[in-house]
Amino acid sequence: MEILQIVLLAIVQGITEFLPISSQSHLILMSKFLGMRDQGLGFDIALHAGSLLAILIYYRREIGQVLYLSNEGKNYIKLIIIGSIPLPIVALGFMDFVSLNLRSVNSIAVMTIIFAVVLYLADMRKKVEYNNLESISVYTIIFIGLMQTLAIIPGVSRSGIVITAALFVNFSRENSVKIAFLLSIPAIFMATVYQSAELYSIGDYNIFTEHLLGATLSFIASYLTIHFFITTINKISFIPYVIYRLLLGFVLIGI
Repeated sequence: MEILQIVLLAIVQGITEFLPISSQSHLILMSKFLGMRDQGLGFDIALHAGSLLAILIYYRREIGQVLYLSNEGKNYIKLIIIGSIPLPIVALGFMDFVSLNLRSVNSIAVMTIIFAVVLYLADMRKKVEYNNLESISVYTIIFIGLMQTLAIIPGVSRSGIVITAALFVNFSRENSVKIAFLLSIPAIFMATVYQSAELYSIGDYNIFTEHLLGATLSFIASYLTIHFFITTINKISFIPYVIYRLLLGFVLIGI
């Protein structure tokens, strides 16, 4: 694999994994305009591992509270466990259908546009009183977890749909992003385990230099993206991401 391809794929993984934009849309564009070949399952795992390490380090305080079972940590445990249950169930049940029917460029473009509008409506919705993580209910977590399952549809964006759901149930922008990032931990972990099992089943255990480089670059891109997103979201809102998604969707329709 060429160095340029490794760098671009790692950066795209790091950015699109956490921003409310569609990773699948960007991969299509890269394939269309740059002619990039499939990077292989091992490299996918390396990229996910880099992103997972970045989110664990960035939220090390929250992870520590989970491990020490503090009151705040117990709320995080409740969110992470209950909120993550629907995703693998729905993914196992509908992934074949999605792969066969919803992976066309036009379908991904339409989903990119639709959920950009939904994110805008959620962000602009007036909130009389903000919800908070300390008193989050099981029903609210289940709702957010169910909404996260829509991320199996290419073009939706996992972080984007979780943020949208949290905004709709009266969480602030900052807490909506935090919920999305905390739920990304089991989501990325499950994806990594699933891909690793597939790799094991075909007997490919080799780790190459390109995997290590990809994981490192993905970690750096992910960490910087997380920090940028969290520190700027209250200043710029989600509008730039909505506009970007709309433009991206129309570009995909045009190719």
